[in-house]
Amino acid sequence: MNMKAYIAEFIGTFSLVLVGLTAAVLNLELSSIGLAFGLILMAMIYTLGNSSGGHFNPAVTFGMALTKRLSWKDFGLYIIAQLLGSLFAVLCLVPFIGSLDNLAANQVLTDFGVQTDLLVLLLALLVEVIATFIFVFVILRVTKEKTLHMVSGLIIGLTLTALIYFTGNLTNASINPARSIFPALFQGGKALNELWIFIIGPMIGAFLASVAAPYFDSENS
Repeated sequence: MNMKAYIAEFIGTFSLVLVGLTAAVLNLELSSIGLAFGLILMAMIYTLGNSSGGHFNPAVTFGMALTKRLSWKDFGLYIIAQLLGSLFAVLCLVPFIGSLDNLAANQVLTDFGVQTDLLVLLLALLVEVIATFIFVFVILRVTKEKTLHMVSGLIIGLTLTALIYFTGNLTNASINPARSIFPALFQGGKALNELWIFIIGPMIGAFLASVAAPYFDSENS
C-alpha cells in the first residue's frame, strides 16, 4: 500500500475543498472564487504531485485508471482518501461560517431559457460533462508531455480557474465529485436533490477525456 500517496490525496483534497468553498461562501465574486480554487490546486500539485500524481478529484483518478496510468486498487483507495479529505474540509468549514444554510453546494443556478425541468437538469449535466472533459483532457495531455512537467501545475490550475468562470453561474462549478458530495449532504434541499448531476457528469466527462486523450500521443501520430 502506497500510504504516502493516499495521505497526499487526503491533504490535497482537503486543502482544495476548504480553500475553494471558503472563498465561495465568503466572497461573491466569481473571479476570486476561480482564482482561489486554481491557485490552491496549483500549490498542491507542485507540493504533493510527486507523491500521488496530484489528482485530488475522483474524476481525474477515474481518467488515470481508464488510461492505465493508475491501478484499479489504487483507484479505490485514492477515492476514499479524497472523500475523507473533502469531509474533513466541510467539517472545518461549518464552524468557520457558523451555519449550514450556505456551503456553496453545487446546484443548477439557471433555467437555460427553457421551460422543462428535465431539460434544465440535462443541460446542467451537459455543462458538467463538457467542463470535466476539458479539465481531465488537459491533465492527461499535460502530464503525458515530459516537456511540460515543469509548468503542468500552472496549466492545470489555470484551466480549473477558467472552467469555474465558464460554469460558475450555471452550476456553481463542480468538475469534481469530491467537492460536491459533502456540501450537498450537509446543506440538503435542492443541492441534495441535484447531487447526481455533479457525480455522474464529471465521471462521464472523465471517461470521454480518457478516450480522446490517447489519440494525440506521439506514437499514434
